[in-house]
Amino acid sequence: MAPRRPTKRTARGQAAWLAALIRNSRPLGIMLVGVLGMLVVVIRNEPEPPSAARAATVFPMTVVPVQEEPLVAEQPSIQEVAVPQPAEQPVVTPLPGARQYIALIIDDIGYSGPLGERAIALPGALTYAVLPHTPFGTELAELAHSHGKEVMLHAPMSNLADQPLGPGALTDQLSQDDFVRTLNGNIDAVPHLQGINNHMGSELTGLQTQMQWVMEVLKERGLYFVDSFTSAQSVAGNVAREQQIPSTTRNVFLDNEQTEEDIDREFQRLLQMARENGSAVGIGHPYEETLAYLENALPQLERESIELIPVSTMIRLQQGAMPPVDSNTATTSP
Repeated sequence: MAPRRPTKRTARGQAAWLAALIRNSRPLGIMLVGVLGMLVVVIRNEPEPPSAARAATVFPMTVVPVQEEPLVAEQPSIQEVAVPQPAEQPVVTPLPGARQYIALIIDDIGYSGPLGERAIALPGALTYAVLPHTPFGTELAELAHSHGKEVMLHAPMSNLADQPLGPGALTDQLSQDDFVRTLNGNIDAVPHLQGINNHMGSELTGLQTQMQWVMEVLKERGLYFVDSFTSAQSVAGNVAREQQIPSTTRNVFLDNEQTEEDIDREFQRLLQMARENGSAVGIGHPYEETLAYLENALPQLERESIELIPVSTMIRLQQGAMPPVDSNTATTSP
């Protein structure tokens, strides 16, 4: 079939449309601008090459915590994860109108000269537990003794928290000979000491055999023992009593939390225990906060009718070996 030829009417319509477009070209310009705009949009939105896409991609940030090595404090602390309270308290029955008594031990003496000197300058008959083989241990023990203060060995003993013990550590890995040799070396390193207490020791004080070795050395050397009671499983006090070693047990830690409010709460608890039982034993540390608190609190004991006495005096008092002491006659035992 032959193609259909346009009619005259159709040709005339096309001619009229072209003539109108020529007379008014604005619609054509608008159409051309629109087409060009669409081409620009298409070009700008084309995907980038793979390498460029990778460079421009921003992934969400994942923060990975850095596991830092724990810092070993210059002033190691006796506290471990949880500090139990002694199940039994020795009771001293005071005479009517008599005073009640506290003994206060400052542990961890030896790593800081200035803090140790400040601790020794505290008023009253405090007792100072010196870590062996420390930079200032011997010097501070001599200073405390020259001020008429009582000195102890703060014997490092293995703990359940994997905390470092420092030199002179007593552990269950030592043979009996090495254990005894180490303990005697610690005792020899601290001049003028009259007894010992445990530094940490949540593991070792729970071991009957090792505590037996400790008490044998103390009996031979005529020293007393204070169970710092860092574990509810401690058998140290019982072994000391069985071996007739003069001994007592810590009642209160003053500064598990080193704030004035917490230290004051524990110090008042120590005084209340002394009022109820006749005596109580507290342990503090040469922290700035503890020393500042005690500098203000210790002079107030006089008005509380509570006497601060050395540990050796407290042990004799609790064991009934001497009458209650008058505040004007309490001195460090020879």
